[in-house]
Amino acid sequence: MEEGPSSTTVNERLFEFLVKEREMLMKNIRDDLGVTSSSEVNARNLSKRNITKENLCSWLERMSIILNSNAVPLLQITVPKADRCEKLEQEKIKDQFTIIKLQDEVLKKKDEEVEVMKQAMKQTVKREITSYASAVTKSCATALAPANIGKAVKTVVDKDERLRNVIIYGLPETTEENLPDKVESILLGINEKPIVKDCCRVGPKKSGAVRPIKFTLGNRDIVHQVLRKSHLLRNKEGCQNVYLCPDRTKEERTAFKLSREKKKAVEKAQYQSPSDTEDDVLLMLRRGSG
Repeated sequence: MEEGPSSTTVNERLFEFLVKEREMLMKNIRDDLGVTSSSEVNARNLSKRNITKENLCSWLERMSIILNSNAVPLLQITVPKADRCEKLEQEKIKDQFTIIKLQDEVLKKKDEEVEVMKQAMKQTVKREITSYASAVTKSCATALAPANIGKAVKTVVDKDERLRNVIIYGLPETTEENLPDKVESILLGINEKPIVKDCCRVGPKKSGAVRPIKFTLGNRDIVHQVLRKSHLLRNKEGCQNVYLCPDRTKEERTAFKLSREKKKAVEKAQYQSPSDTEDDVLLMLRRGSG
């Protein structure tokens, strides 16, 4: 249990009193011995003939009073405090080791991500080169053209950047809006507080249309965590029509929309009357794909 300010004041006064009493006693002893330094208060000077037994008994009595009434209680207070300080110091050292270990793990994780990206880039470049080599029969030089390799590298880099992006749909657009604050508010709604950067509205501004917001996070694991908890926005006031989605290409968005429409058609077909035929289900699927 920690001591309050009053306890600290009492301890300070006790210490000051102890120092004052000791100085007074040592001054009296030095004066009676005829010396100027406390280091000269030794057995040789205390054995002088002018130092009587009464002097020694008086000094010993006063020293005992100082020890019993002041020094011992002060030690009883400070020893537990010293033990506590030592324990806190050990805990601090332990915490520092934990922090160093976590930092090492973070660095290792980053190294692994870089290595994975390198391997993915190599595989993609290899696939692109193989594809061009089989499609182009004119010459090996054409298949290995720098433009083709550059395109493959750009594809990998673009894909990696998209994996670190999140798109917000349905968040109202206002003039002079503070996008970072809006994004952080949405993320707090799903109990997430990652580092957000590069917030912007996507697409040209049109009257009556709400443009989506794109923002970037630290890595794909954080993006996955945010998207996994995005359903929590349904229970947040004012966010029922706000959705978090991955950063998809135009082709991926089209494929996702088609897949969702087909899924809705199948679910709707399951609730139709028994008189509905298989042709009806196929018709709805064709309409969805159209």
